[in-house]
Amino acid sequence: MIEEHRYCPEIMTQTRAISSAVRSLEAKLLQRHLENCVRNAFKSGIKDGESKIEELVELFRKS
Repeated sequence: MIEEHRYCPEIMTQTRAISSAVRSLEAKLLQRHLENCVRNAFKSGIKDGESKIEELVELFRKS
């Protein structure tokens, strides 16, 4: 679109749609991770569960 010299608001609309789709995907991935990996880690033991929590906290600190 940029190479085609399209109107800037059209390009911005597309980039916002992409960002929204990525955020939605991230939310679904986080939900699955919490429901499966984190839940299973806590079933294995508190130390494993705490490790998963630390992993997620670090992930969000990088954002």
